[in-house]
Amino acid sequence: MKRFLSYLVIVLVFPFSAQAAIPETTKDSLLFGVNEGTAGQKDFGEMQGRYKALADYLAKSINKPVKLESSQNLKSSSSNLAKGRYALFFSKPANVAAKAIRDQNYQLVAMAKGEFTVKFIVNANSPLKKPEDIKGKRIALAKGTFMERAGMAELRDRNLVPAADKIQAAKFQDAIEFIVEKGFADVGMVSPIVAKSWVAKGGSVLFESRKMPFWSLIASPDMSKDDVIKIQSTLVNMENSDEGRKLLEKLGVKGFVPGSQKEYLDLQIWLEKT
Repeated sequence: MKRFLSYLVIVLVFPFSAQAAIPETTKDSLLFGVNEGTAGQKDFGEMQGRYKALADYLAKSINKPVKLESSQNLKSSSSNLAKGRYALFFSKPANVAAKAIRDQNYQLVAMAKGEFTVKFIVNANSPLKKPEDIKGKRIALAKGTFMERAGMAELRDRNLVPAADKIQAAKFQDAIEFIVEKGFADVGMVSPIVAKSWVAKGGSVLFESRKMPFWSLIASPDMSKDDVIKIQSTLVNMENSDEGRKLLEKLGVKGFVPGSQKEYLDLQIWLEKT
């Protein structure tokens, strides 16, 4: 009887757990995953609305329903990519797309125009004047983000990896400006967007990392070549129509280019280098 009651409790408390990993993509509908990373605090509803417009835009190009699933959990998105759950996936953290391209044979459809670098910010009156000056100094970073991963890879190449007790960890990038401004850290490791805000308020960028590929949209290896070509063409030509330009502005993207899959594979090699 006790065993039966225990089983009943499990069923009542976790009634849908066995269904959570079932792919929702069918031959008539494509599941479109989106992850903007965990660098900042996002309004989930606003993010969902922004990418729903993109999902609908892509659906028209291939004449198939595209179902959106946005997330701020990188582990969850990476797990779903590993299972091949997504037909399409848009990622701001370039390493998430790079790993899926390498390990699950996802294919690069298009890359947002631009390039990504990690910026190392300091106060305007900082005595630090060149990269070597940060040795032994306190560095603020957003734990578990692509910025941390790429920034530490850059410091590794420069032989400037900080000791564990010199790292000031934050959950979100939004906090790093405050940490550096108030003197709780000497240097902050941030994205170009945060660095732009920092400089506008009078701060300085001491140096930046190597240039990396930008945000990308990738497709499952099971997606038809015809659909991949149609989606790529749709993305690349967005800037040529009023509707497309409005959507690009909403996404915060200048435009899309076909991009180079090799850039993402090279990025993953660099990140994993020891």
